[in-house]
Amino acid sequence: MAADPTAILPGAVALIGVDWGSTHLRVHAFDELGGIIATRSSASGMAGLASPDAFAAALEELLGADLDDGTAPILLAGMVGARSGWQEAPYAALPADASALAAALQPLAFRGRRAAIVPGVSGDSDGFADVMRGEETQALGVPPGTRRVVAPGTHSKWIGLDRGAVVDFATYPTGEFYALLLNQSLIGRGLPAQAWSERGFLRGLDTARERPDWLHQLFGVRARHVRDATPAEELPAFLSGLLIGYECLAASAGRDPAADGEIAVIGGARLAATYALALRRYGCAHYIIEGDTAFCHGLWRIAKAAGLV
Repeated sequence: MAADPTAILPGAVALIGVDWGSTHLRVHAFDELGGIIATRSSASGMAGLASPDAFAAALEELLGADLDDGTAPILLAGMVGARSGWQEAPYAALPADASALAAALQPLAFRGRRAAIVPGVSGDSDGFADVMRGEETQALGVPPGTRRVVAPGTHSKWIGLDRGAVVDFATYPTGEFYALLLNQSLIGRGLPAQAWSERGFLRGLDTARERPDWLHQLFGVRARHVRDATPAEELPAFLSGLLIGYECLAASAGRDPAADGEIAVIGGARLAATYALALRRYGCAHYIIEGDTAFCHGLWRIAKAAGLV
């Protein structure tokens, strides 16, 4: 928690921002300048809530009676607006800047308060349908001038920006694929769970760069294991390096690194550092911005564009 909520004066909170994902719920209390007064979190993610009443109860419990005086507007983003979330917020089209997302906010009934959900964004990645929820808000929170963003995760997003607007994006289900291969496939059978080895990860990155036959290389993880060609404790990281490597190479194919400039890596410390290691291995300029920081900056921009603050 950023500050003791019991010390918050009546009227000091200008906005309640809610980051609601599949497995987490976080609320941020903003002051009138966009600074964070307090942050609270719980494990009440969208995936574990079955009804609108359950969503309302989870949010009310986290807000408590002491986070604000009940007058600040509430702006929510993430999977809370999915079809299986609290209330569906239809996708906005590209290009999507703060004003476009503000114009498409989905009003939400919650205890008589002003509340709304930020829409996700839909688009076409080289002619193929793509969607995202939550990452668009993070992308709008990176420093001005950033033209390329990667938000690693279960479904990693590579996002293009132009003058503060999301103009393109592509999704790579790298995290989900890694979990499936490691935990529910013959390829990962017998490997130590989530073992980390920088040596193994770098070897995976190098293999991805040298060998485009990715399906064959994925089975090679199994072959290396049964033949004892690579220490078992290195193989989970080798598999991670393969998948993240193929993702980074595919996302960068045909692009001009000079035009893209520094890539913003948005996320938690461990995963962001892993992607930064991959980008550094491939010679891509980059910087890291913490996920909550990007989310709060982006949400504040949307709130200002909507006239909520």
